[in-house]
Amino acid sequence: MPGTLVRSVILTGAVERIRKYGRQPGPIAAAAGIPIAALGDPDLLISGSAVMRFFDLAATRCRHRNWGLEMSVGARLAAVIGPLWILLRNARTVGEMCEDLARNYDVYSSAALMSFEPSGGGAMLGWSAASGHIDNEVQIAEYAIGTILGGIREYCPPDWTPPAVCFRHAAPRDLRLHRRLLGPNLRFNSDRNAFLIERRILDRPLRGRAPGDHRLMRSILRDQEDVPLVAVPIQVESIVRSLLPFAPCGIGETALAMGVSARTLQERLKASGHSFRSIKDEVRRDLAGKYLKHSSMSATQIAGLLGYADLTSFSRSFRRWNKNSVRASRRTRGG
Repeated sequence: MPGTLVRSVILTGAVERIRKYGRQPGPIAAAAGIPIAALGDPDLLISGSAVMRFFDLAATRCRHRNWGLEMSVGARLAAVIGPLWILLRNARTVGEMCEDLARNYDVYSSAALMSFEPSGGGAMLGWSAASGHIDNEVQIAEYAIGTILGGIREYCPPDWTPPAVCFRHAAPRDLRLHRRLLGPNLRFNSDRNAFLIERRILDRPLRGRAPGDHRLMRSILRDQEDVPLVAVPIQVESIVRSLLPFAPCGIGETALAMGVSARTLQERLKASGHSFRSIKDEVRRDLAGKYLKHSSMSATQIAGLLGYADLTSFSRSFRRWNKNSVRASRRTRGG
């Protein structure tokens, strides 16, 4: 379980957007408490509170009120929430998908909360920062609602817009971007950050919901169907990187996410000159180095995130990778 940590993939596009407004991303990240490396590496686990501060600081220093909402443009819900997407894609209907998202959001992070409540012939899907994480949630709330709504829209009619999109905060002076991305039915100074989904939409069946569907595979890997054999190791690495900090990550779980049997995956990896064990070991080696260098987590916490049963097992692997101990490596890197 990630607790209050989130994957740094949520910052994708931040560097370019900040520079677009004539500012430098490094000082903003430092002020928010985010490692500079997280701006260019989607695989780090970073504080959810720090991400919220980063969104608020970026908007302030760039002097751009809609910075958070702009960040939701092109953001993929599947990429942000990682393994939780596998659960959502196995829902039978849009409504069940929304219910699963709200009920299991803590699998992604406990820095924020989601709700799914009946309302006016449908239901309200809501998002809120958890208590004690940030005073001003305007930017992160608009990013979250924009990203979640974008994910739900993938299973709705092309012209569908929510009957209501609500925010706790006051409306900005210019609503053009909000209307373009969220629709015309905006309500500010509301009691929640949420959007309404009608019953007819909630009852829509999810297309291609069965495990093994290529659409699920694309959601995890952000790749295309019918990829060549040489790309199989890359796909496996992408899934392992997504699953490893959050859930069991064996060849069975990886094969399920790719839509093939474990035996088929083994055969494809063998044909490409790789093995599941070697790929997972390399991912662990890479992430161990990043966590030790860019985080303040203890070696025991890092061992747990990498799927080791105990610190001793992790230390043994680390020495095999680097020819020195975890403690010596952290001391050398200034940790």
